[in-house]
Amino acid sequence: MSNAVLYWIILGIIFVVPFGIGVVMMRSTNRLGFSFWVTTALNVVMTVLAVFWWKSVTTDKFQMMFGMAFYGVTAVNVMVIEFFALFSIRKKMNP
Repeated sequence: MSNAVLYWIILGIIFVVPFGIGVVMMRSTNRLGFSFWVTTALNVVMTVLAVFWWKSVTTDKFQMMFGMAFYGVTAVNVMVIEFFALFSIRKKMNP
């Protein structure tokens, strides 16, 4: 498997895992802040590890910077989308 394919697989995992854990935590605990901060910390750790991996396997500077920037944008998008999803779950659980 090439590094490009692994890049996209890792990107998908970084998007799905924190989001899924956040939804499960929110439904079981009904604590918005706790669910959001735990999954945000997980998201940041996974993104930092992915950035270090990408930096170690890439030789082209432009490709490396573009890939790392895309990981950063994805991390922020996950946090924003996750917050609104958790907020809507909270509103539905507490009418």
